[in-house]
Amino acid sequence: MKKVIFSFVMIATAFVSNAQDGFSKGSKFLSGNFGISSSDNKDEVTKTSSFSVNPSVGYFISDNLAVGVGLGIGSNKVTVDGDTESESSTMSFGGFGRYYFSPKSKFTMFGHLGVNYNSSDEKVADFKTTGIEAFVAPGFNYWISNKLALEAVIGKIGYSTSKADFDGAESSSNFDFGLNLSSISFGMVMKF
Repeated sequence: MKKVIFSFVMIATAFVSNAQDGFSKGSKFLSGNFGISSSDNKDEVTKTSSFSVNPSVGYFISDNLAVGVGLGIGSNKVTVDGDTESESSTMSFGGFGRYYFSPKSKFTMFGHLGVNYNSSDEKVADFKTTGIEAFVAPGFNYWISNKLALEAVIGKIGYSTSKADFDGAESSSNFDFGLNLSSISFGMVMKF
């Protein structure tokens, strides 16, 4: 057993020690995250399920500054006693800029500024909502190989506005300030 553990540690060390030293001008990357959630409250006979995927692609215009575009797709469904209470699909797309504080390091911090157009289609109530959001978020990359890094974005500070398309609907706005450990988003980054 000790030989197996020792072999695993040696392979992992070799894998990590080959990590490259980050991004530089002209680098391109593909990043993103996905999420799947399901809950079943037996007392209230309520089931909730959701799915999201958020890919993005970026390009370094200088050693520290990257620009890019992103897309988000998701769905959410809530059933009570077997009847669908709400079912929605979401879509977003937009642009972003990132400033890396130490882009040639194995571990680096970045600031992410994004602007997105958001759209949601509520199928049960039969209405659509559209809006725009702008936000700033801190993040980190940790290189685990020559081309692959783990990414974490912690919360965000942002403003959004949206409006539904049914008669009498008024626009709403929201200010977010969430830089806490309950709103961490994990993903991967691939340099190409």
